[in-house]
Amino acid sequence: MIYLDNAATTRKKPIRTIFEVIKALTLFNANPSRGSHKLSIKAGLKVLDCREHIKKFVNAPQNANVVYTYNCTEAINYALLGTLKQNDHVIITTFEHNAVLRTINSLKEKNVTYSVVTPNCYNNITIEQIKPLVKPNTKLIVVNHTSNVTGTTTNLKPIGEFCKTNGILFLVDGAQSAGHEKIDMENYNINFLALAGHKGLFGTQGIGALVINNTEPNPIKFGGSGTESENPNMPNYYPDKLEAGTINLVGIMALDGGISFVEKHQEKINKKTLKLATKLYGYLNQNKNITLYTSCIKSGVISFNLKNKSASDVVNYLSEHNVCVRGGLHCAPLAHKNLKTLNTGTIRVSISYFNKLTEINKLIKLLKKIA
Repeated sequence: MIYLDNAATTRKKPIRTIFEVIKALTLFNANPSRGSHKLSIKAGLKVLDCREHIKKFVNAPQNANVVYTYNCTEAINYALLGTLKQNDHVIITTFEHNAVLRTINSLKEKNVTYSVVTPNCYNNITIEQIKPLVKPNTKLIVVNHTSNVTGTTTNLKPIGEFCKTNGILFLVDGAQSAGHEKIDMENYNINFLALAGHKGLFGTQGIGALVINNTEPNPIKFGGSGTESENPNMPNYYPDKLEAGTINLVGIMALDGGISFVEKHQEKINKKTLKLATKLYGYLNQNKNITLYTSCIKSGVISFNLKNKSASDVVNYLSEHNVCVRGGLHCAPLAHKNLKTLNTGTIRVSISYFNKLTEINKLIKLLKKIA
């Protein structure tokens, strides 16, 4: 089986991730910081170490808070629902995932409105396009760092500087970029960074994180925190204020292991991903029967369509030949509206460090047959 749907979730994990899962289920398997016995304390300290590792990995300020979430979608919900209030205005981009779009739309009763930034002629989002959309009540700017549809990566630094100067909060969706792009929260003036554990960071499904810098969102879930149990309200300090219920120790340790793998092999990961993506892109770009929607390939995400063939038919054909790719709207309807593929969707290939050149060659061979 050739798996090329790594933008949805990376299938093959490094040994370091697997090793951390085994450790979590054997050496650390207790409820972290929910008791005073040795195992609970040991697990709690491990969780704390992982928080510090995430902060270091994204260069978050020392006083930043790392909140563990179920996934990147939940992290985005924490940031939006915990921050936006009556009559606030938000600026988003056409690349945003439904985790952003649907969450903001759920706030219509609070009269929360939003404006959408469209890419320039180079398919990029720039601060020059954002500035005209700013209103007196603009509370937050949301940017999808790397598009899961086109692979386009946005330059965050000028946007972060603008937000800081104008007192606007800055939320970055790092689901697709983390593990591929260097994210520097302090240098880019990011207030919220949402992370997915199971994609470019090679962790497991069911774990994400929201890194919070210089802002204080309200909780959107309520329950036990292991602290201040006599208090009928959530504790008024982070991360306890946002982490209701037992946290995912196995996922946290897997994420910790995945980040360690990325830190050690970052250059090799990006070099190999680009090599494989360049091979595929070269074929797609020269084939007149293929419409290509991607121009930036370093993330390994490439979207295209075959003329006169539906995306679903192509995906099914490839699946019959044991090649897994993704077809459809990829949970990002604004991006497809901009690409004029809202009715058709696209075929998306997303490459991982663990893919091989022989796999890309087989995909090309199959595409030649059907195209």
